[in-house]
Amino acid sequence: MAFEIAVVIQIISILILTLEGIYVFLNMRTKGQEYLFLFCFAAMINNTCYLFEMFCHTSQESFLTSRLCYIGKVWIPLAFFAMIMELCEHKIPKKIYAVMVFIHAFILGLVLTSDQHQLFYTSRIYVEEGLFPHNVMGHSVIYNAYMILLMGYTFYGTIALIRKYAADHDKNMRRLYRNLLFAIATMILGLILYMAKVTFGYDPTNFGYAVTAVVLLIAIIRFRLMDNLTMAKDYVIDTISEGVIAVDRDNHVVYYNRSAGQIYDNLEADQEKIVASIRKSVDTGEVLHIGERIYEAVVKDLYRGKNLNGSLYVLDDVTVRYKHMEELQEQKDIAEAANASKSAFLSIVTHEIRTPLSSVVGMTELILREPENLTEKQEKYLRNIKNSGESLVMIVNDILDQSKIEAGKMEIVEDAYELIPLIEDVKMIIENRIGSKPIHLLYEVEEDIPRYLFGDSLRIRQILINLMNNAVKFTEEGYIKLSVTCMDTDRSRRRLRFSVKDSGQGIRKEDLSKLGQAFTQVDTKKNHQKIGTGLGLSISKDFIAMMGGQLRVTSEYGKGSEFYFSIWQGIASGIDVPSGAGLKKQAWQEEEQFTAPDARILVVDDTELNLLMISELLQPLDMQVETANSGEKAIEMILQNRYDLIFMDYMMPYMNGVETTEKIRQEALKQGNDDSLREYYKSVPIIALSGDDSNETMDRFFRAGIDDFTVKPVELKRLKKMLIKWLPKEKIRSK
Repeated sequence: MAFEIAVVIQIISILILTLEGIYVFLNMRTKGQEYLFLFCFAAMINNTCYLFEMFCHTSQESFLTSRLCYIGKVWIPLAFFAMIMELCEHKIPKKIYAVMVFIHAFILGLVLTSDQHQLFYTSRIYVEEGLFPHNVMGHSVIYNAYMILLMGYTFYGTIALIRKYAADHDKNMRRLYRNLLFAIATMILGLILYMAKVTFGYDPTNFGYAVTAVVLLIAIIRFRLMDNLTMAKDYVIDTISEGVIAVDRDNHVVYYNRSAGQIYDNLEADQEKIVASIRKSVDTGEVLHIGERIYEAVVKDLYRGKNLNGSLYVLDDVTVRYKHMEELQEQKDIAEAANASKSAFLSIVTHEIRTPLSSVVGMTELILREPENLTEKQEKYLRNIKNSGESLVMIVNDILDQSKIEAGKMEIVEDAYELIPLIEDVKMIIENRIGSKPIHLLYEVEEDIPRYLFGDSLRIRQILINLMNNAVKFTEEGYIKLSVTCMDTDRSRRRLRFSVKDSGQGIRKEDLSKLGQAFTQVDTKKNHQKIGTGLGLSISKDFIAMMGGQLRVTSEYGKGSEFYFSIWQGIASGIDVPSGAGLKKQAWQEEEQFTAPDARILVVDDTELNLLMISELLQPLDMQVETANSGEKAIEMILQNRYDLIFMDYMMPYMNGVETTEKIRQEALKQGNDDSLREYYKSVPIIALSGDDSNETMDRFFRAGIDDFTVKPVELKRLKKMLIKWLPKEKIRSK
């Protein structure tokens, strides 16, 4: 009867293991499931061969089937142990796993060849006692060592399950751990009983395998061990490129995925050090350099209820992104260096160009003050010289404006202004540009446009002058028309359309796309004698865009063109006075008439021609003008005299304008108790005269203590504005 029961147990266990193995194989996605399949398959082979052994009638047949059992039996403990480790989130290092596989393969080899040696079995006695006839084996040292290894698996796996059971508060998982511990206990008990020889020759461990199979089947069905969502999560976590490391509350690694194992070859050995380095990376925000790769680490603390159970670290490989950022930074540094070099070059070149231009334009203006001493021809030549100088100044200004726009340093400055005076000013400038050309200038400003507007009138004026200049340049006869109309309104502003239309040569369709490109002219063969850099349209286009509009053009080749744009302008509220009264004049409107005979002025410049020119320009204002040709000379004169205002050149040898200004301001610290002198050196107005008006240069000026700035070429109109602003009011006499 006992024999029949044992046979039934074997058959049932084989069926369970077979069905379970097939199901696991069909749903296999993770390492843990691979180990589970190996366990089911190996246990099925073992139990099947053992079933055959139970029906053997000779020693040779029994010995053969017992050896065949080992084809499955040798892998059962390894597969079960590896599965337990995966379940407990304890990764077996690849090298250790490889050694374990080699040991079990070696044991299998010894067993299969044991009829030729005594390395595993030392003796064999066939007995017909017990439940069925069987061989009683004598065991070698290797066999005993192998048994110790299996006990080591059992002990370590049991400890891991107990710790997992204690740490996990999920009821289903705790039941699973309890059932697995029961299965282990069953296998251990069976092994003990078999070794104690109280089972009448039957190996109860086979029963333990059957119990384990049932436990795993229950886990699959009840505890969803093979749940698709769980498998998907396990599969995704194990195959994603990011390294995932889970630690318990004591910072002991309880799980890491395949990527983490590839990132850290020594993760098992150096857990504490590695986790500490990752935590430091998270806390400081610094990246981790591991080998030739770069990783960013993030952490998610894991809570069950209010209790901290551990942390999950994720390592993202950002090597490519960081290298790309480094390359971008290198390119940015190169670009900034090139831009700095360009700015320095422009700073020097514009100063060196504007300084002689200042003399050319200024001296020409001085000569033209006395037309009675000039012949008609001389006056014509001088005006041409002055116009050419002013054109060259405009080109230099355009280049600098373009540079500022490219550097993002150009700003729109809005203020109240009158539209009609602005149009009149543009008209006067363009009439001078037309000269003797048979061109009619037409102007049309819609009457409904408010008289006082709010916007950047200086940039609007510059745009209109650029567009009108282009029209003059490319129109030999006919007309040029500037019109301003109101396109749209709301409560506090108007959308104005500015249009410049001409009857000039027009633009080919294929050339329209080139318009607005810096340093580009269209139809170069026809226009090669036209003066200009091509920057005017480019700058105008950018200014219009900064004010929220877009420059557009329609043209018919040979018949003319129209350039137009629309921008919103605010209505300047609270202004209801006659034109020119009570409203702040714009830079292009101011022209003050005054004298200052009691004012004492010092002009500092290393070029004698500039000193002469500025002195002569100021002559109509009836001032006391003195000059110094160096910074050292200027300081010497300032220490001996008191001036109401100082005009200071920038680029001078030995001591430039910034250094000279700093020394003047420092004199205030040396005057001890003389409050009057200390206040004089501290507050005497110093105005920079320079051909370089870059932001960097102006910053240096103002940090040194310079009060104001005007760019070369120097014009009397701008000098007057500076004098009115900075001279003591009591020393200015209106004409």
